Amino acid sequence: MKTQNRPTPKELQDNSDIFSKRGFQTIDKAVKQSIVLVRNAKNGIRNVLPTKWPRLNRNLLGGLQSGKMYVIAGRPGVGKSAFSNQLIFDVLDVNKNKDVIVLYWSFEMPGYQQIMRTVSDKVQKDMAELLSVDNTLSDIALSRYIEGAEVYSKYPIFFQNVPRNMEYVKKVNVDVFNEHPETMIVNLYDHSRLISGEGDSELQRLNVVSKTCMWLQSKMGVINILLSQLNRNIEKEHRAKNQYQPLLTDLFGGDSIGQDAHVVIILNRPYDLYGIKDEYCGEAAQGLLACHVEKNRDGMLGMIPYQADLKTFTFSEREKT
Repeated sequence: MKTQNRPTPKELQDNSDIFSKRGFQTIDKAVKQSIVLVRNAKNGIRNVLPTKWPRLNRNLLGGLQSGKMYVIAGRPGVGKSAFSNQLIFDVLDVNKNKDVIVLYWSFEMPGYQQIMRTVSDKVQKDMAELLSVDNTLSDIALSRYIEGAEVYSKYPIFFQNVPRNMEYVKKVNVDVFNEHPETMIVNLYDHSRLISGEGDSELQRLNVVSKTCMWLQSKMGVINILLSQLNRNIEKEHRAKNQYQPLLTDLFGGDSIGQDAHVVIILNRPYDLYGIKDEYCGEAAQGLLACHVEKNRDGMLGMIPYQADLKTFTFSEREKT
């Protein structure tokens, strides 16, 4: 008895609309898409925004990728806003030849304060010095600040300082996308628990945040950077034995935010927050901002050590030892 040749997925789909009607694609199409991506990458063609931090770029397979959500989490005071602030300004510096628009949903602090933090690093003056708390700022230092601040006037960043709900966020993104279809949109939300909403519990609102981000990523290739809080689990007494190293379960609203995110980064300052003086993950604890990549759908996990100066809101990757 002659054995019939097995039909290919494409032949099955061509002979039946049961698959296409329900939104399925053939494996042949997926194979071709993967080949295009690999070939384009070989030729230097990728829809990715590199950062100024080589080790982070390595973990993120080149930088921030279109259509993905990045969660940056930590306990209050760890430096989430300062870290993400430097990240977004550095990304714009590195990618000047690309069309990018940043919608900065700065609910925790107004835009001018974000600028002061950024320029504080450039002129190496802390906030007390800039605001003449102890001594009047010199004319020379003021001129340096003005020169440093005015550079950012041309950056494609738009601050929204009033807390909004995700329906408003979605509408703005759609409008911007329709006006600038060739431009990559980056949303930076500072932070998730300050996004407004009515009638639902906080966890339900976080679920709406996460699902709306996924819609924007899928439909328009938007990059979402979401700052998030940790719950208090990390501060329980037994965690001290593990040097308070964070886990995904420490995310506030982790069931929705953590599952939907492509990358989850949890920041920790072991010396400043918990008085840890011993080595932390093989790094000197003093001055350390530990950047724990706890979830990464495509790239690597692990801790990236940064040297932190919170007086001037400056972060730099430590050299590999």
